[in-house]
Amino acid sequence: MFQSLISAITNTIGRELRRMVSRPIYLIGTVLVMAFCFVFFLTFFSEGQPNKMPIAIVDKDNSSLSRQFARNLDCTQQSEIVMKLGTHTEARREMQKGNIYAFVEIDKGFAQKVMTNQRPTLKIYVNNGYLIAGSLLLKDISYMSALTSGAVQRQVLRARGVDESRIMGIIQPIVIDTHQIGNPWANYGIYLLNVLLPGVLQLMILLMTVFAIGSEFKERTAHQWLENAENSIFAAVTGKLLPYTIIFSTLGIISNILLYRYMQYPMNSSIGWMFITTILYVMAYQAIAILFMGITPVLRDSVTLTAFYGLLGFTYAGFTFPIEQLPYMSRIFSDLFPIRHYFNIYVNQALHGTSIQMSIIPLISLLAFNILPLFVYHRLKNAAIHQNYPVN
Repeated sequence: MFQSLISAITNTIGRELRRMVSRPIYLIGTVLVMAFCFVFFLTFFSEGQPNKMPIAIVDKDNSSLSRQFARNLDCTQQSEIVMKLGTHTEARREMQKGNIYAFVEIDKGFAQKVMTNQRPTLKIYVNNGYLIAGSLLLKDISYMSALTSGAVQRQVLRARGVDESRIMGIIQPIVIDTHQIGNPWANYGIYLLNVLLPGVLQLMILLMTVFAIGSEFKERTAHQWLENAENSIFAAVTGKLLPYTIIFSTLGIISNILLYRYMQYPMNSSIGWMFITTILYVMAYQAIAILFMGITPVLRDSVTLTAFYGLLGFTYAGFTFPIEQLPYMSRIFSDLFPIRHYFNIYVNQALHGTSIQMSIIPLISLLAFNILPLFVYHRLKNAAIHQNYPVN
Protein backbone atom coordinates (compact mmCIF):
# COMPACT_ATOMS: atom_id res chain seq x y z
CA MET A 1 0.00 0.00 0.00
CA PHE A 2 2.72 2.44 1.00
CA GLN A 3 4.88 1.54 -2.01
CA SER A 4 1.88 1.99 -4.29
CA LEU A 5 1.26 5.46 -2.83
CA ILE A 6 4.91 6.46 -3.29
CA SER A 7 4.82 5.20 -6.88
CA ALA A 8 1.66 7.19 -7.60
CA ILE A 9 3.17 10.35 -6.12
CA THR A 10 6.42 9.85 -8.07
CA ASN A 11 4.53 9.36 -11.34
CA THR A 12 2.53 12.53 -10.70
CA ILE A 13 5.69 14.50 -9.91
CA GLY A 14 7.25 13.41 -13.20
CA ARG A 15 4.10 14.35 -15.10
CA GLU A 16 3.95 17.77 -13.42
CA LEU A 17 7.61 18.49 -14.14
CA ARG A 18 6.96 17.83 -17.83
CA ARG A 19 4.03 20.25 -17.72
CA MET A 20 6.14 22.87 -15.96
CA VAL A 21 8.80 22.92 -18.67
CA SER A 22 6.20 22.99 -21.43
CA ARG A 23 4.98 26.58 -20.83
CA PRO A 24 6.86 29.76 -19.83
CA ILE A 25 4.14 30.80 -17.37
CA TYR A 26 5.36 28.22 -14.86
CA LEU A 27 8.88 29.67 -14.85
CA ILE A 28 7.54 33.23 -14.69
CA GLY A 29 5.04 32.55 -11.90
CA THR A 30 7.42 30.58 -9.71
CA VAL A 31 10.96 31.93 -10.11
CA LEU A 32 11.10 35.07 -12.25
CA VAL A 33 8.51 37.14 -10.35
CA MET A 34 10.26 36.59 -7.02
CA ALA A 35 13.69 37.09 -8.58
CA PHE A 36 12.54 40.45 -9.94
CA CYS A 37 11.16 41.40 -6.50
CA PHE A 38 14.47 40.48 -4.85
CA VAL A 39 16.48 42.66 -7.21
CA PHE A 40 14.01 45.56 -7.31
CA PHE A 41 13.17 45.90 -3.62
CA LEU A 42 16.62 45.15 -2.22
CA THR A 43 18.22 47.77 -4.45
CA PHE A 44 15.37 50.24 -3.90
CA PHE A 45 15.74 50.02 -0.11
CA SER A 46 19.52 49.60 -0.11
CA GLU A 47 19.96 52.92 1.75
CA GLY A 48 17.10 52.29 4.16
CA GLN A 49 15.41 55.62 3.49
CA PRO A 50 15.03 57.88 0.45
CA ASN A 51 17.69 60.57 0.72
CA LYS A 52 18.29 63.98 -0.86
CA MET A 53 14.80 64.43 -2.26
CA PRO A 54 14.43 67.57 -4.41
CA ILE A 55 12.83 70.65 -2.88
CA ALA A 56 12.75 74.36 -3.74
CA ILE A 57 12.97 77.55 -1.72
CA VAL A 58 11.27 80.88 -2.37
CA ASP A 59 13.39 83.41 -0.45
CA LYS A 60 11.70 86.82 -0.64
CA ASP A 61 13.70 88.14 2.33
CA ASN A 62 17.18 87.29 1.03
CA SER A 63 18.73 88.10 4.43
CA SER A 64 21.71 86.44 6.07
CA LEU A 65 19.33 84.53 8.34
CA SER A 66 17.18 83.21 5.48
CA ARG A 67 20.26 82.22 3.48
CA GLN A 68 21.67 80.44 6.54
CA PHE A 69 18.40 78.59 6.95
CA ALA A 70 18.53 77.49 3.29
CA ARG A 71 22.12 76.24 3.66
CA ASN A 72 21.25 74.29 6.80
CA LEU A 73 18.19 72.78 5.16
CA ASP A 74 20.25 71.70 2.17
CA CYS A 75 22.60 69.82 4.52
CA THR A 76 19.88 67.62 6.03
CA GLN A 77 19.66 63.93 5.15
CA GLN A 78 16.39 63.92 3.22
CA SER A 79 16.34 67.38 1.59
CA GLU A 80 18.26 68.85 -1.32
CA ILE A 81 17.48 72.34 -2.59
CA VAL A 82 17.53 72.02 -6.37
CA MET A 83 15.73 75.27 -7.19
CA LYS A 84 15.71 78.82 -5.84
CA LEU A 85 12.61 80.45 -7.23
CA GLY A 86 11.20 83.95 -7.04
CA THR A 87 7.46 83.47 -6.64
CA HIS A 88 4.95 81.11 -5.11
CA THR A 89 3.39 80.47 -8.52
CA GLU A 90 6.67 79.20 -9.99
CA ALA A 91 7.21 76.86 -7.06
CA ARG A 92 3.67 75.50 -7.25
CA ARG A 93 4.08 74.88 -10.98
CA GLU A 94 7.31 72.94 -10.41
CA MET A 95 5.58 70.83 -7.75
CA GLN A 96 2.70 70.09 -10.09
CA LYS A 97 5.18 68.95 -12.72
CA GLY A 98 6.71 66.55 -10.21
CA ASN A 99 10.14 68.20 -10.27
CA ILE A 100 10.06 68.87 -6.51
CA TYR A 101 8.30 67.26 -3.56
CA ALA A 102 8.10 70.37 -1.36
CA PHE A 103 9.04 74.02 -1.19
CA VAL A 104 9.59 76.58 1.56
CA GLU A 105 8.43 80.16 1.20
CA ILE A 106 10.17 82.86 3.29
CA ASP A 107 8.35 86.20 3.31
CA LYS A 108 10.03 89.60 3.13
CA GLY A 109 11.02 90.93 6.54
CA PHE A 110 11.58 87.44 7.97
CA ALA A 111 14.90 88.24 9.67
CA GLN A 112 13.70 91.58 11.06
CA LYS A 113 10.62 89.99 12.61
CA VAL A 114 12.74 87.25 14.17
CA MET A 115 15.08 89.76 15.79
CA THR A 116 12.19 91.84 17.14
CA ASN A 117 10.22 88.83 18.46
CA GLN A 118 7.29 89.34 16.06
CA ARG A 119 6.95 85.61 15.24
CA PRO A 120 7.28 85.53 11.44
CA THR A 121 5.55 82.76 9.48
CA LEU A 122 7.58 80.17 7.59
CA LYS A 123 5.36 78.62 4.90
CA ILE A 124 5.95 74.96 4.06
CA TYR A 125 4.21 73.30 1.10
CA VAL A 126 4.51 69.49 0.84
CA ASN A 127 3.12 67.14 -1.80
CA ASN A 128 1.52 64.44 0.37
CA GLY A 129 0.51 62.53 -2.74
CA TYR A 130 3.92 60.91 -2.18
CA LEU A 131 3.30 59.72 1.38
CA ILE A 132 6.82 58.69 2.41
CA ALA A 133 8.56 61.57 0.65
CA GLY A 134 6.07 64.10 1.97
CA SER A 135 6.23 62.94 5.60
CA LEU A 136 10.03 62.76 5.65
CA LEU A 137 10.46 66.20 4.10
CA LEU A 138 7.92 67.76 6.45
CA LYS A 139 9.82 66.29 9.39
CA ASP A 140 13.16 67.58 8.10
CA ILE A 141 11.92 71.09 7.30
CA SER A 142 10.03 71.41 10.59
CA TYR A 143 13.06 70.21 12.52
CA MET A 144 15.35 72.69 10.77
CA SER A 145 12.94 75.58 11.37
CA ALA A 146 12.87 74.70 15.08
CA LEU A 147 16.68 74.62 15.18
CA THR A 148 16.84 78.00 13.44
CA SER A 149 14.39 79.47 15.93
CA GLY A 150 16.44 78.06 18.80
CA ALA A 151 19.69 79.45 17.39
CA VAL A 152 18.19 82.95 17.05
CA GLN A 153 16.73 82.77 20.56
CA ARG A 154 20.12 81.76 21.93
CA GLN A 155 21.77 84.78 20.30
CA VAL A 156 19.14 87.10 21.75
CA LEU A 157 19.56 85.63 25.24
CA ARG A 158 23.32 85.93 25.01
CA ALA A 159 22.98 89.58 23.98
CA ARG A 160 20.82 90.18 27.03
CA GLY A 161 23.52 88.71 29.27
CA VAL A 162 21.70 85.56 30.32
CA ASP A 163 24.03 82.97 31.86
CA GLU A 164 25.12 80.28 29.35
CA SER A 165 24.07 77.46 31.68
CA ARG A 166 20.46 78.77 31.69
CA ILE A 167 20.11 79.39 27.96
CA MET A 168 19.48 75.79 26.88
CA GLY A 169 17.04 75.33 29.75
CA ILE A 170 15.02 78.29 28.47
CA ILE A 171 15.18 77.23 24.82
CA GLN A 172 14.50 73.53 25.45
CA PRO A 173 13.17 72.95 28.96
CA ILE A 174 12.35 69.30 28.25
CA VAL A 175 14.83 67.04 26.39
CA ILE A 176 13.32 64.03 24.63
CA ASP A 177 15.58 60.96 24.54
CA THR A 178 14.11 58.56 21.94
CA HIS A 179 15.08 54.89 21.61
CA GLN A 180 13.45 53.03 18.70
CA ILE A 181 13.17 49.36 19.60
CA GLY A 182 13.76 46.80 16.85
CA ASN A 183 14.59 49.33 14.15
CA PRO A 184 16.80 52.06 15.65
CA TRP A 185 17.95 53.18 12.20
CA ALA A 186 14.36 54.00 11.11
CA ASN A 187 15.11 51.85 8.07
CA TYR A 188 12.00 51.57 5.91
CA GLY A 189 13.27 48.34 4.39
CA ILE A 190 13.28 46.57 7.75
CA TYR A 191 9.60 47.02 8.44
CA LEU A 192 8.46 46.81 4.80
CA LEU A 193 10.50 44.06 3.13
CA ASN A 194 10.12 41.51 5.92
CA VAL A 195 6.40 41.36 5.10
CA LEU A 196 6.30 42.73 1.55
CA LEU A 197 8.41 39.91 0.09
CA PRO A 198 6.42 37.16 1.90
CA GLY A 199 3.30 38.99 0.77
CA VAL A 200 4.30 38.74 -2.88
CA LEU A 201 5.33 35.12 -2.28
CA GLN A 202 1.91 34.19 -0.84
CA LEU A 203 0.18 35.78 -3.81
CA MET A 204 2.25 33.74 -6.26
CA ILE A 205 1.74 30.55 -4.22
CA LEU A 206 -2.02 31.00 -4.35
CA LEU A 207 -2.16 31.83 -8.05
CA MET A 208 0.26 29.13 -9.21
CA THR A 209 -1.36 26.43 -7.06
CA VAL A 210 -4.79 27.30 -8.43
CA PHE A 211 -3.40 27.47 -11.97
CA ALA A 212 -1.61 24.11 -11.68
CA ILE A 213 -4.80 22.33 -10.58
CA GLY A 214 -7.31 24.47 -12.47
CA SER A 215 -5.53 24.07 -15.79
CA GLU A 216 -6.23 20.32 -15.57
CA PHE A 217 -9.96 21.04 -15.48
CA LYS A 218 -9.74 23.77 -18.11
CA GLU A 219 -7.81 21.54 -20.53
CA ARG A 220 -9.98 18.47 -19.80
CA THR A 221 -6.96 16.46 -18.64
CA ALA A 222 -8.06 16.01 -15.02
CA HIS A 223 -9.03 12.35 -15.49
CA GLN A 224 -5.54 11.64 -16.92
CA TRP A 225 -4.02 13.41 -13.92
CA LEU A 226 -6.06 11.22 -11.57
CA GLU A 227 -5.38 7.99 -13.48
CA ASN A 228 -1.66 8.75 -13.47
CA ALA A 229 -1.90 8.84 -9.66
CA GLU A 230 -3.69 5.46 -9.61
CA ASN A 231 -7.01 7.17 -8.84
CA SER A 232 -5.74 8.53 -5.51
CA ILE A 233 -6.65 12.19 -5.13
CA PHE A 234 -4.18 12.45 -2.25
CA ALA A 235 -1.33 11.20 -4.44
CA ALA A 236 -2.52 13.37 -7.34
CA VAL A 237 -2.57 16.60 -5.29
CA THR A 238 0.62 15.78 -3.36
CA GLY A 239 2.61 14.85 -6.46
CA LYS A 240 1.38 17.89 -8.38
CA LEU A 241 2.15 20.43 -5.65
CA LEU A 242 5.36 18.99 -4.21
CA PRO A 243 7.60 20.62 -6.90
CA TYR A 244 5.97 23.98 -6.16
CA THR A 245 6.40 23.44 -2.41
CA ILE A 246 10.12 22.90 -2.92
CA ILE A 247 10.47 25.88 -5.28
CA PHE A 248 8.53 28.37 -3.16
CA SER A 249 10.14 27.16 0.09
CA THR A 250 13.56 27.62 -1.50
CA LEU A 251 12.63 31.11 -2.65
CA GLY A 252 11.36 31.96 0.83
CA ILE A 253 14.56 30.71 2.44
CA ILE A 254 16.63 32.69 -0.08
CA SER A 255 14.57 35.75 0.90
CA ASN A 256 15.45 35.17 4.57
CA ILE A 257 19.14 34.80 3.75
CA LEU A 258 19.13 37.99 1.68
CA LEU A 259 17.35 39.98 4.38
CA TYR A 260 19.09 38.70 7.50
CA ARG A 261 22.56 37.89 6.18
CA TYR A 262 23.14 40.04 3.11
CA MET A 263 21.15 43.14 4.14
CA GLN A 264 22.00 42.64 7.83
CA TYR A 265 18.43 43.21 8.99
CA PRO A 266 17.83 42.46 12.69
CA MET A 267 17.79 38.73 13.55
CA ASN A 268 17.83 38.37 17.32
CA SER A 269 17.01 34.67 17.30
CA SER A 270 18.02 31.66 15.24
CA ILE A 271 17.44 32.11 11.53
CA GLY A 272 16.52 28.43 11.47
CA TRP A 273 13.15 29.23 13.03
CA MET A 274 12.41 31.61 10.16
CA PHE A 275 13.34 28.84 7.70
CA ILE A 276 10.87 26.47 9.37
CA THR A 277 8.23 29.20 9.50
CA THR A 278 8.69 29.87 5.78
CA ILE A 279 8.14 26.21 4.87
CA LEU A 280 4.98 26.03 7.01
CA TYR A 281 3.89 29.34 5.47
CA VAL A 282 4.21 27.94 1.92
CA MET A 283 2.29 24.79 2.82
CA ALA A 284 -0.46 26.80 4.51
CA TYR A 285 -1.11 28.91 1.42
CA GLN A 286 -1.05 25.87 -0.83
CA ALA A 287 -3.70 24.30 1.42
CA ILE A 288 -5.85 27.42 1.13
CA ALA A 289 -5.49 27.38 -2.67
CA ILE A 290 -6.62 23.72 -2.71
CA LEU A 291 -9.64 24.73 -0.62
CA PHE A 292 -10.61 27.45 -3.10
CA MET A 293 -10.07 25.07 -6.00
CA GLY A 294 -12.31 22.50 -4.34
CA ILE A 295 -15.03 25.02 -3.59
CA THR A 296 -15.18 26.14 -7.23
CA PRO A 297 -13.27 23.84 -9.62
CA VAL A 298 -13.33 26.51 -12.34
CA LEU A 299 -10.03 28.20 -13.09
CA ARG A 300 -11.31 31.74 -13.65
CA ASP A 301 -13.44 31.71 -10.47
CA SER A 302 -10.69 30.28 -8.30
CA VAL A 303 -8.14 32.77 -9.61
CA THR A 304 -10.51 35.61 -8.74
CA LEU A 305 -11.09 34.28 -5.21
CA THR A 306 -7.43 33.65 -4.48
CA ALA A 307 -6.33 37.02 -5.86
CA PHE A 308 -8.89 38.81 -3.68
CA TYR A 309 -7.90 36.75 -0.65
CA GLY A 310 -4.18 37.26 -1.27
CA LEU A 311 -4.51 41.03 -1.58
CA LEU A 312 -6.49 41.17 1.66
CA GLY A 313 -3.53 39.46 3.31
CA PHE A 314 -1.46 42.63 2.95
CA THR A 315 -4.09 44.50 4.96
CA TYR A 316 -4.52 41.87 7.65
CA ALA A 317 -0.81 41.21 8.13
CA GLY A 318 -0.68 44.09 10.61
CA PHE A 319 2.50 45.79 9.43
CA THR A 320 0.76 48.85 7.97
CA PHE A 321 -1.96 49.29 10.59
CA PRO A 322 -2.05 47.60 14.01
CA ILE A 323 -4.60 44.80 14.12
CA GLU A 324 -5.30 45.59 17.78
CA GLN A 325 -6.84 48.92 16.74
CA LEU A 326 -9.27 47.36 14.25
CA PRO A 327 -12.90 46.59 15.18
CA TYR A 328 -13.40 43.30 17.02
CA MET A 329 -14.84 41.42 14.03
CA SER A 330 -11.96 42.53 11.83
CA ARG A 331 -9.46 41.27 14.39
CA ILE A 332 -11.09 37.84 14.22
CA PHE A 333 -10.74 37.76 10.43
CA SER A 334 -7.02 38.47 10.69
CA ASP A 335 -6.45 34.93 12.02
CA LEU A 336 -7.71 33.55 8.71
CA PHE A 337 -4.55 34.74 6.92
CA PRO A 338 -1.27 32.81 7.35
CA ILE A 339 0.70 36.00 6.68
CA ARG A 340 -0.61 37.38 9.98
CA HIS A 341 0.85 34.42 11.88
CA TYR A 342 4.08 34.73 9.88
CA PHE A 343 4.31 38.38 10.89
CA ASN A 344 3.81 37.52 14.57
CA ILE A 345 6.60 34.94 14.42
CA TYR A 346 8.88 37.42 12.64
CA VAL A 347 8.29 40.05 15.33
CA ASN A 348 8.87 37.57 18.17
CA GLN A 349 11.91 35.85 16.72
CA ALA A 350 13.68 38.37 14.47
CA LEU A 351 12.93 41.67 16.21
CA HIS A 352 12.39 40.78 19.87
CA GLY A 353 14.50 37.62 20.03
CA THR A 354 12.06 35.93 22.40
CA SER A 355 11.95 32.23 23.23
CA ILE A 356 10.34 29.99 20.62
CA GLN A 357 7.60 29.23 23.18
CA MET A 358 6.22 32.71 22.46
CA SER A 359 5.62 31.66 18.84
CA ILE A 360 4.07 28.25 19.46
CA ILE A 361 0.50 29.42 18.82
CA PRO A 362 1.33 31.09 15.45
CA LEU A 363 3.31 27.97 14.43
CA ILE A 364 0.40 25.68 15.32
CA SER A 365 -1.93 28.02 13.44
CA LEU A 366 0.20 27.69 10.29
CA LEU A 367 0.11 23.90 10.67
CA ALA A 368 -3.66 23.95 11.17
CA PHE A 369 -4.24 25.40 7.70
CA ASN A 370 -3.11 22.07 6.23
CA ILE A 371 -6.34 20.48 7.45
CA LEU A 372 -8.41 22.56 5.01
CA PRO A 373 -7.90 20.34 1.90
CA LEU A 374 -9.56 17.43 3.75
CA PHE A 375 -12.90 19.22 3.37
CA VAL A 376 -12.71 19.33 -0.44
CA TYR A 377 -10.75 16.21 -1.44
CA HIS A 378 -13.95 14.33 -2.29
CA ARG A 379 -15.29 17.25 -4.31
CA LEU A 380 -11.98 17.59 -6.17
CA LYS A 381 -11.97 13.90 -7.02
CA ASN A 382 -15.51 14.05 -8.39
CA ALA A 383 -14.58 17.12 -10.45
CA ALA A 384 -11.55 15.28 -11.86
CA ILE A 385 -13.60 12.22 -12.75
CA HIS A 386 -16.70 13.84 -14.23
CA GLN A 387 -15.19 17.10 -15.56
CA ASN A 388 -18.66 18.63 -15.58
CA TYR A 389 -17.62 22.21 -14.81
CA PRO A 390 -17.42 25.06 -17.34
CA VAL A 391 -13.96 25.69 -18.82
CA ASN A 392 -14.48 29.18 -20.30
